[in-house]
Amino acid sequence: MNAEANIANRLRSLSIEREGSSFPNTIASRQLPIGGAALTGLAAALAAVAYISLPLTENLWRHTTTEAVSPPAVEAIAQDKLPARLPQTPSSQAVIGSGYVVAERMMTLRPELGGKVAELPLDVGDHFAAGQLIARLDTTIDEIELSIARSQAAGATAAAGRVEVSLAQARKTLERTKLLVERGTKAVSSLDEDGLSVVQLTSDLDIARQAAETAGLQVEKQERNLALHRIVAPFDGVIVTRLVSLGDIVASGTDGGGPRDGIAILLDPNSFTIDVDVAQSNAARIEPGQTAVAVLDAFPDRKFKMRVRTIVPAASMQKGTITARLEFLTPPTRVLPNMAAKATLDAPELQANANERGF
Repeated sequence: MNAEANIANRLRSLSIEREGSSFPNTIASRQLPIGGAALTGLAAALAAVAYISLPLTENLWRHTTTEAVSPPAVEAIAQDKLPARLPQTPSSQAVIGSGYVVAERMMTLRPELGGKVAELPLDVGDHFAAGQLIARLDTTIDEIELSIARSQAAGATAAAGRVEVSLAQARKTLERTKLLVERGTKAVSSLDEDGLSVVQLTSDLDIARQAAETAGLQVEKQERNLALHRIVAPFDGVIVTRLVSLGDIVASGTDGGGPRDGIAILLDPNSFTIDVDVAQSNAARIEPGQTAVAVLDAFPDRKFKMRVRTIVPAASMQKGTITARLEFLTPPTRVLPNMAAKATLDAPELQANANERGF
């Protein structure tokens, strides 16, 4: 009965009194009918739910308020405790480019004269020195032609010698005729005849000497042609590809041909460079002499020290880049042409520290 009286008192405090109506004061002491008891039970249930949910609602309100208010407060406290930050200047960034290994001295060796390949002393991968024999062409016909030219030169020289002897004899005859004419023992007409003979032989001697000289030049030409059948290396290097075999017929280099027409492809491994493409927006940050580090896709664990040798004086409209040619500071090993590479060029602001890093 005490619980029911408490519930009744709470309901009475929540009720709205109308004017002219009065609530009997003895309601707590009266016995409620059956309908009043049901109403009393419903009110008790609502009161219990309100009583239980009140702490949960209060905790939820406190949690939401803490989340909304605490971050600015914590940030304000942190800002009060931390010292004032100084403005930072942006650090210098390196310029990155990508490209390929290029051999400046890589050529297809072609003979100046065509012929049949008679000797190939070297194979792919063999190293050679400047002037060393790479191939020799068949010289049978050229040796015959050289013999003919030498024979013709010898005949022309002998003919010029005979004319020279005849001219000397004609001059002596002319001198004797002059003496006889002066003594009156010989006619003046004889002097004219001997003088004309000397002039004629002098002209013949000039022609013979020119013929002998021409024959000598023919000999030199055939000797040179014979020497051209020996194809030698123009520089120190290595053979990349051998384009012919023994017995093949090759055309002369002056006759043209495709990129693989010739004797062999030669490479100077000391002429390697790397051509890297750099965005045009970094053009002002690249200059000759700038240091760089290159990494090849074939050797990702190796770093090659490089230096900018030159900047190609033309930009690419298709790629929007400029090309910088980098040279190796130390001779590279196991590097091959056309290997892909990535290079990191030091910013101009970092060049002062290049020596400290071994450049």
